[in-house]
Amino acid sequence: MSYLLRDGRLSMVPIYDDVVYLIDGLSRLAVLDRQGIVRCLFDYVYAHPPHAPLVALTSLLGLLLSAGAPWGPYMLSAGWIVLVLLLGWVALRHANQWTRIGILVAALAMPMFGFVLTEFRPDPVWGLLVGFAVIVSASADVIWARPAKLVALGLLFGTAIVSKPTATLASMMVLAVAWIAQIGVSLLTMQAWNIGRAARASGWVTLGAACIVVPYLAINGAAILGYIREVMGSESMWRTQASALGHLTYYLNRATGTLVLGWAWYAALPLFAICAAVIVRFRDSRALPAFAAVMAAAVTAYLIATLSPVKSLMIGSILYGTVVAAVVWSLGYLTTRIPFRGRVVLVFGAVVFATQWVPRTGQVHREDPLMLAADTANRAVLPALTDILRATPNAVVLVTVPGPTYAGTLDFLSRQQGLVRTFMSGYTSDSWERVQQNASSADVIVLSEVGMVGQSLGYSFPSLKYQTRLLDELRTGGDFTGRPAFTDAKNRSVWLFVRNRK
Repeated sequence: MSYLLRDGRLSMVPIYDDVVYLIDGLSRLAVLDRQGIVRCLFDYVYAHPPHAPLVALTSLLGLLLSAGAPWGPYMLSAGWIVLVLLLGWVALRHANQWTRIGILVAALAMPMFGFVLTEFRPDPVWGLLVGFAVIVSASADVIWARPAKLVALGLLFGTAIVSKPTATLASMMVLAVAWIAQIGVSLLTMQAWNIGRAARASGWVTLGAACIVVPYLAINGAAILGYIREVMGSESMWRTQASALGHLTYYLNRATGTLVLGWAWYAALPLFAICAAVIVRFRDSRALPAFAAVMAAAVTAYLIATLSPVKSLMIGSILYGTVVAAVVWSLGYLTTRIPFRGRVVLVFGAVVFATQWVPRTGQVHREDPLMLAADTANRAVLPALTDILRATPNAVVLVTVPGPTYAGTLDFLSRQQGLVRTFMSGYTSDSWERVQQNASSADVIVLSEVGMVGQSLGYSFPSLKYQTRLLDELRTGGDFTGRPAFTDAKNRSVWLFVRNRK
């Protein structure tokens, strides 16, 4: 948290994409303040179900804790790390307590745990929950487990799935393939097949998962499907342009891998190979189903992330979270087969943590000139904008292009001052007619000049093509009055246009 406040994301104004979830939390906090707990729960569960349930809950409670300041949700995200560690503790049930502590301490040095705090979005939590749900299942003899434990496992699966609803199919596929591999290998290694018990176990787990997944999708499934189509569609601007080799290695290259996995990027494949060798050496039929489940999950996660036409570090969380969990399981298994003393493993974990952990993690840092430009511009524009909003109670604000000012950032900062207005982003306007339509419905337009530092963050947003034309029309037309609200070192400005009252 100290790093975040000094040099990381919290040292700057909230910037896309975290700000979306912070705005959601502020809106729910307003409902809680004015209408109480019951209405807030109704709003959360039914009236306005969240885009990402776990992050929305963290946002609400964190902003409640910090009186609306962004640091609250980021700090409260540490609770998800605690939950993942508890799942790791359960998954390492066959090791002694010192061994379990040592392995989990070493795991904490992996930067992905830091991503849970530095990136306030569902992806890092989602990846870790899916991965650790797999190893919790792998550590149990699920065919002979009691129904209550199987339902509890299903509830864990369901929680992992809804932690990022837009990735429901990907999560279900990873968990299902891992489960089938575990059950299938278990049956193959049994002296007598017990397909009936395997089917019952699968039924109980499915029931537990359905208790969480089905109600959520019944209420919010259409919205989630629409979002998936928009982002993953064949014409989507988010599609990654790369060669076949580029797609295959996108998540495996050293720079990206070490950014998220740290030391585990180097250790993962050797650990998996050693586990396979030990299982073969000892003919360990009890560990084979678990190993099959863990490897099946990792391979499936890799294939899903790699075959997806849209790629990003956050989407890769399902792969990275599964690899983190697989490394934890592998270390746990090896310590049960190789006679290490528990305190030796504890010392090993402490050494790994001391030599590998650094507070600097995440994707947003003050040293990035794009982020710094966005921070400066949003802070500079805000005072003039809030003066306008105070004088215009029902104002609709249009931010035409992303960066250096953002609709979400200005919305959040305005809400902090009690100014709840309608903010629209025209980033994806793909025709002049649509640009005009958006402008005609706005009372205030925030428009930056072409080429400002921090603009578009490397993406070719359609609205950029119409930026200069719209600026010229607003300057020369009679519907709006405008003035620069911020001018950068290259004498390029962010303009505020206010509709003239008739």
